[in-house]
Amino acid sequence: MSRYYLFGAGINAYAVIQFFGRQNIIAAIDNDEKKQGTQIERIPIISLKEYAEKKDKRTIIITGFYDNQPIIEDLTRYGISDYYVCPYMQNGYYEDVQDIIVKLKLYKYSKLFFCTANPITEQLKQILQRQNNEIEIQYINRDKVNITLDAPVIVTNIVDKSILQKRSDMKQLNQVFDINEIYEKNFGYKNKKIKTIKNLHQDKRCFIIGNGPSLTYDDLEQLHRHNEICFGVNRIYLAYPYTSWRPNYYVAVDHVLIRKDSAKILQLKGTKFIRHSYKFVEDWGDDDIYEFRGLTYPPGRPKLSFDMSQGIYMGQTVVYDTIQIALYMGFKEIYLLGVDMTSGVRAEEEGAHFYRAPDSKEILGGVGRNDFAKRCLGYAAKEIEKTGRKLRNAGRDRDLEEITRVNFDSLF
Repeated sequence: MSRYYLFGAGINAYAVIQFFGRQNIIAAIDNDEKKQGTQIERIPIISLKEYAEKKDKRTIIITGFYDNQPIIEDLTRYGISDYYVCPYMQNGYYEDVQDIIVKLKLYKYSKLFFCTANPITEQLKQILQRQNNEIEIQYINRDKVNITLDAPVIVTNIVDKSILQKRSDMKQLNQVFDINEIYEKNFGYKNKKIKTIKNLHQDKRCFIIGNGPSLTYDDLEQLHRHNEICFGVNRIYLAYPYTSWRPNYYVAVDHVLIRKDSAKILQLKGTKFIRHSYKFVEDWGDDDIYEFRGLTYPPGRPKLSFDMSQGIYMGQTVVYDTIQIALYMGFKEIYLLGVDMTSGVRAEEEGAHFYRAPDSKEILGGVGRNDFAKRCLGYAAKEIEKTGRKLRNAGRDRDLEEITRVNFDSLF
């Protein structure tokens, strides 16, 4: 098997390592100085400078799905062109290349066309030829092939799609296997239990509580006194010793938090929503936990889901996921409180959160992309308005002007 470098040691890297095999990953490159010198799944994390100094010509797999353009620009500055932008594998994907072969039944063909040579097609070729040394495999972008109708064309990413679009003979093909679309349609994670909560709170109002520094314990007590339906997120439970308030629903999507605090999450009372993460927690084993599927979209183009049973679009903040859960449950008015957009501050830094608990400075996830998170939230507000419902910002912080503001105290 070929061996590769990764660029990006974030959440998607864990699934990419699982897919390609830890033994086939030499190191992970990351621009975060706090990660450099550490490990991910026992694989060393190095800087781009360290990689360049090695003068190793092996392919780099870019694991960052939404933030890959800055990575590509960094590689270009170093004169590196052999890289592959990997699909987002973390929310569910094929187990490995053999899983693709089995699910798409590629073993039954005597001939296959790949659009490009990349880590996925390389491994597919190696395993298929090991199983059948007579199979014929050709690459469209380099072999100048005449595509025949009796053999499927395998599409692995956007680059492959663009190659097909440029060929006039593609219109005649009836066997184009887009492995990502096939997975999404037929094999993606689904949780049938989610359908039981559809429109559970039809036409009611709710509050989504962020953990920003503008939130106060008095705010939570007021919500408690008025028996408001609330969603809490991330480590909101660190505030529990200081307030009688408890959220009706809890939501977590941060992969580091989910792995580190899974035992604490299980102990929480009430209904919990957890984004399904590949291989992080094998079995929650709790009737009050609803795992949901995370959905991706083209970078820079937000989407909003009104059907949680099919999945929820990610938006650089757990609040975005929570809004989509609230929509599915039928809420007509959704108010944000304490959503101060401090995800641009590391979780361990002072001022990131309103609570002052002893362990609140422990590192969780990385630094979020506030610009895109705010763009997603603004997009959600407009889409929700079209349905006759509303999303409002009841917080006191002034850093989220993309959503119409209301005075929190005036709501009671």
